Amino acid sequence: MASRSRGNGLSGRLDGPRIAAGAGAIALNVVLLMLLMVPLRIVAPTPDTTRTEVDWLPTVPEKRVEPVPVPVEQPRTVPRPTTAPTPRVQQPPSPQPVVEPLAGDLPATPPVAVAPRDAAVAGPVEVMTGAVLRYAAAPPPPYPRRALRAGIEGTVLLEVLVDIDGRPLTVDVIGSSGDRELDRAARRQVLEQWRFQPAVREGRPVQAIGRVPVSFSLE
Repeated sequence: MASRSRGNGLSGRLDGPRIAAGAGAIALNVVLLMLLMVPLRIVAPTPDTTRTEVDWLPTVPEKRVEPVPVPVEQPRTVPRPTTAPTPRVQQPPSPQPVVEPLAGDLPATPPVAVAPRDAAVAGPVEVMTGAVLRYAAAPPPPYPRRALRAGIEGTVLLEVLVDIDGRPLTVDVIGSSGDRELDRAARRQVLEQWRFQPAVREGRPVQAIGRVPVSFSLE
């Protein structure tokens, strides 16, 4: 009887630790199972918060840039070439021609009847030959340019028929200067510009023929 009760007590002591170990294993498995059932949460690291201090500067008004005016180029005017004025040669006033009667050249002849220019004047007009012609206006002739540049001088002797009003009717060259331009200039000037005092015979004007020299001189 005693041995049976000792055997039962040992088995009771052996069952207790086994039960505890089994319970611990079960508890561990339950914990592991619960851990597996909990969803995994990934916690993101909290970013470092940096405090930024901003200093507000006063607003500076923007400078207005004025556009620089672009100079407009004015159209250039090409100056015309100026022609140098031709020097005007002041011709010294020629001494007024003096008409001198040429003795022996014009023999005394009776008056010649000349038909009048105006048909209203009836009757012949007497012509006085070898007359000493007196000037009412005798401007000197212009010096021909070619003769002036060449330094040509000379005297032209002209025979002039003067009307009763003092105007030359005809002018003929009877003594050349040796240069045709001088001769033509003298004849044209006397015929167009000269005026004479009418010749008078017995108190009435008559036509007259006389000779006048026209000199071209550079002195």
